[in-house]
Amino acid sequence: MDNNWRRAHKRLMAFRGRVGTSKLPKTEIEEPSPSDGQLKVEKVDLLLAKNRQSHRTENYENTGLVLRRGQSFDIEITLAQVYDEAAKHQITLELWWGTEALDSHNAHVVIPVRSSSIAIDNLGTWAAKFVNMKENKVTVQILSPADSLVGRYQIDVTTKVDGKNDYRFIMEGHVYLLFNPWCEADDVFMHNEIQRKEYVLNDMGMYFYGAGNQVGHAPWYFGQFEAGILECVVTLMEAANKRPSAYSRPIEISRLLSALVNAPDDNGILVGNWSGNYEGGTEPTAWSGSASIFEEFIRTGQPVCYGQCWVFGGLLSTALRTIGIPGRTITNFNSAHDADANCLLDYHFDADGNPLDNDDSVWNFHVWNDAWMARPDLPKGYGGWQAIDSTPQELSDYVFRTGPSSLTAIKNGHVYLNHDTKFVFAEVNACKVSWKLSADLAEAPKLIKIDTKAVGTRVVTKAVGKSEMEDITNQYKQKEGSVYEYLSLFAADKYVDGLKKLLPDVVNDTAIELVLPPKTLIGDDMTVKAKLSKTCPIGTTRNAHVSVTCNSVYYTGVKAKTIFQTTDTVEIKAKEEVLEWQIKAADYLPLLVDQANMRFYVSMYESETNNTVTEGINYRLIKPDLVVQVPTSAPVGLFFSATVTFTNPLDIMLQDCFFHTEGPAVLIHKKETFRNIKPKETVIYTVRVIAKRPPGKKDIIVSFSSVDLIGVSGKATVNLE
Repeated sequence: MDNNWRRAHKRLMAFRGRVGTSKLPKTEIEEPSPSDGQLKVEKVDLLLAKNRQSHRTENYENTGLVLRRGQSFDIEITLAQVYDEAAKHQITLELWWGTEALDSHNAHVVIPVRSSSIAIDNLGTWAAKFVNMKENKVTVQILSPADSLVGRYQIDVTTKVDGKNDYRFIMEGHVYLLFNPWCEADDVFMHNEIQRKEYVLNDMGMYFYGAGNQVGHAPWYFGQFEAGILECVVTLMEAANKRPSAYSRPIEISRLLSALVNAPDDNGILVGNWSGNYEGGTEPTAWSGSASIFEEFIRTGQPVCYGQCWVFGGLLSTALRTIGIPGRTITNFNSAHDADANCLLDYHFDADGNPLDNDDSVWNFHVWNDAWMARPDLPKGYGGWQAIDSTPQELSDYVFRTGPSSLTAIKNGHVYLNHDTKFVFAEVNACKVSWKLSADLAEAPKLIKIDTKAVGTRVVTKAVGKSEMEDITNQYKQKEGSVYEYLSLFAADKYVDGLKKLLPDVVNDTAIELVLPPKTLIGDDMTVKAKLSKTCPIGTTRNAHVSVTCNSVYYTGVKAKTIFQTTDTVEIKAKEEVLEWQIKAADYLPLLVDQANMRFYVSMYESETNNTVTEGINYRLIKPDLVVQVPTSAPVGLFFSATVTFTNPLDIMLQDCFFHTEGPAVLIHKKETFRNIKPKETVIYTVRVIAKRPPGKKDIIVSFSSVDLIGVSGKATVNLE
């Protein structure tokens, strides 16, 4: 794989930003020396403007021809003499795909140009015909089949006169052929034009993070049309060296891209890092788009450091849209990482009710992707959105990748269907089971709670045509508590060992509810309350031992440090008792990690009935947004300035500060260091960037990072003229 990548990367660098002159290896034919009897080709015009516009590829910053399969395109051939059918002039096109262009693999295609009177629409194969002849120039219409191999082609034009006197014109550069969501015969066909514009052509998106009841969002620049990205994606695909037929099917290409975006087993684009130590790279929260990551990968030829799930998700959306597969970035809140995919997550508490470390985890949120395609490999009805994931979590067929898994299959519990459906089903449907350990090690753990609603609480994505959140939970899950939910669980139970979501819950006559403030700006103090209630008869007292723990956690649900821990003994005499605690910013700030996530656990042991009740809540401290101001308009190709205002919300000095700027309005992304920022200080940062072509309303995204505060961003829209 390393040698394949090195060869492919060398080709990529040769073609980046221009039409290259290198040729892919192909079968050699012996060419006769020129003679007057030959029909010589002087020039071939690919009619770039016309073809790119009709194929909706005019935004690709690639000087060559980018096409979508299943759709015709024209080329103009200039001959040394007038084309004469009576003299038995013949023109043939030859297309060469990949490094081993074999006819049997449809990688070497020979297309005789037919008469203009012959229809080529319904042939189901590569075809070409004359559509115009004027003096020594002929216009040829070429139609690719809707199941063509996707990728990079070399085109030659060959001529004969009366079956002999061969002449070959070798065209420089390559033609790129993509999937076509506008073609009904293509497996990625999408009916709705508004959705096609969103999921294929839109280069700006957003991702969501935080907790299901505290959803944050940030802009993301996909940049699928940026110079070098198409070449990079195709080069990675070629380097994977799959059988040629795989490159015609979106099922296999999306699965391949899921693996190629991450670095562990195939030298892919991005290195994952969840340690909190990002030395030698960029912390994941500092990225605000895919283009700058691709640029670094192309420039260095080495995997980029570092990323986490939303970065992998953004990159995979870019790769999908680049190659023509409709794609979207989605977020699943309270996402189960169930390594054995048995939909069962065990959580243990000690004899005093304090949480213990667990092997299973529920991520506060997890970002992955959906790709749109037909599924001819599955029974009818499983096409449409398919879940794929490039975050390297678990191996699938010995490679870090996930999917494509049909959302219809996930929703209905049909976990036996390809690919990795059982794993994704567990991410949105796993059951949390809480156990209390006894001080007596000889005594078996006691089952204290079965939570059937703690996982997959909300699945969201960017709304079509708007910078807003769309809830798509009903596309992944049946409605909680409905008959259809139980049917999906029964269906999954046949193939999932240990699925216990159907077990009855434990009955208690006391309850506990943790009440947290709706929002807390990072750097502010916060108040935590616990409401203790009972349903036993009036006049009955319950003696409760209450334990509250607050940990800083990575967004993956992994504990970082303990911020707050307390125990209280309470007599519950009234219908409800309220306990209250204060958590100071000075206490929690030094213990926070990455996205300022906390996890609160509260457990209550009731001595009269020997029952224990527990509750856990994810909580996210709010970070300030950057205020980005830009001129109303700016001329394309020239510099303009953006002014960024930021207020340090903390009572400590921010050190090692930098701002990162990119987006569709910016020609070249920019990363600049900034001075230390004093406690509570407001600063203004001005960045000069070049306005990018073509004109239109476009976004500029700015993010801020420092040692003690990361993941702060903002954007603005500027009209480029």
